[in-house]
Amino acid sequence: MLATTSETLAAPIAIAVVADQALTRDALTAVLTESGDVDVLGATTSIEAAEELLREERLQVVLVNLPLAPADGGEPAPGIAFIRTAKAQRPDVGVLSLKRSVDEPLLRAALDAGADACCLVTTPVARLRQAIAAVAAGATWLDPEISRVLLRPKERPTLPHLSPRERAILALIVDGCSNAEIAAQLGCATATIHTHILRLFKKLGVRHRVTAAVVALRAGLV
Repeated sequence: MLATTSETLAAPIAIAVVADQALTRDALTAVLTESGDVDVLGATTSIEAAEELLREERLQVVLVNLPLAPADGGEPAPGIAFIRTAKAQRPDVGVLSLKRSVDEPLLRAALDAGADACCLVTTPVARLRQAIAAVAAGATWLDPEISRVLLRPKERPTLPHLSPRERAILALIVDGCSNAEIAAQLGCATATIHTHILRLFKKLGVRHRVTAAVVALRAGLV
């Protein structure tokens, strides 16, 4: 159906693809550009080129498929190091970590480094597009296969007391809401929500939204 003059077409989401294998890089670029809802600003296997892509002003989401296991000699894994760099240089850009297998320690390492989402490389393209859109909107995302591993029943940790407002905010984080969406639902300023979330993270001993959601679900807080 043709759009009327009153309809506003959503602009494509500007992304970058960083992968250690050229085949993965090219495959992701090909499948994600088919629908026109994603604009690939650049795709590379080079860390140096990836860091250059972070300077793109239009960049909204970066897909990272780099090794997450520590390198020999104790050096940080390339994927972990790049995720940290991306979040330090461009906190406004969402980071989606792509894994070839479900490995709980490596998934947790990616989330602790600052990844906003984790998906498998084998994730259906339609779901991957949903994840990209969620991250671009400031929300978080975990593939169902990854969620099942991260949320496996374990002994529930003892957590500090949370106020009703903190529990409400945490529940909305688990639902994938952005700060602006949380503020709208709770009827307060976005800056106030940001302050509440920083305090909440400190109480939970986490640094990022996805890990906060995982802690909340495993502890039965929401």
